[in-house]
Amino acid sequence: MATIVMVDDDELLCAIVARTLAPVGHTVVAVRDGDDALDILWECGPDLAILDCALPGKTGLTILREIRQSAMFHTLPVLILTARRSEWHSKVAMEAGANDYVRKPFDPGELVDKIEHLLATAAGSSDMGTLIDLARLADLRAAVGHAQADTLLAMMTTDIAERTSRIAALLADGDIAQAIKQAHALRGAADGIGALDLAHHCRAIEQQTERGSEQIAACATATIAAIAQARGQAVTSSA
Repeated sequence: MATIVMVDDDELLCAIVARTLAPVGHTVVAVRDGDDALDILWECGPDLAILDCALPGKTGLTILREIRQSAMFHTLPVLILTARRSEWHSKVAMEAGANDYVRKPFDPGELVDKIEHLLATAAGSSDMGTLIDLARLADLRAAVGHAQADTLLAMMTTDIAERTSRIAALLADGDIAQAIKQAHALRGAADGIGALDLAHHCRAIEQQTERGSEQIAACATATIAAIAQARGQAVTSSA
């Protein structure tokens, strides 16, 4: 099941898209005003975003460009759903970072197929870039120095292993409140070093959209390996 943020001021259209995607297990969070879009994205941690071009407040393309500049969301799949029908508008949207472009009125089956494809592609493309955001890691090293950053990363690997083990045990015991508390603490630390996938799983536990321990455990293992690789690259580059 995916969480999808849809930014469109047409309430009826949002309801139609939600009903279209519900049978395949997806939840749509509707946002009416472009100025609220980034805040809602941070709150929801969605798997995909649907943007209209013409919106109150920020335009869809402005939001799209902000998404692509965000370390947290620069790989988020984004589909433009708009009444603008020209090839020029489509080209501009794709150059701004959209993953796909659908014109209104849309065919429900086509919309579902495109969203399923985007979600599957995103799921299959998780790599070190989303496990550890290297740009954010570079900012950390610039701020505190390579030696201190390496110490923080070493401490983080221990914290990831301990907290994810604790979260898994709490989920298994049905102690959701404490699991959420631990996930919130781990998410803050993960965001700080750019562990984007891990932060996403923690947010899903906080929102109670993910209650199993397998996903976060697998992500923790992969993140620890990515941190070790990043530390090794830093040593090699500084030698």
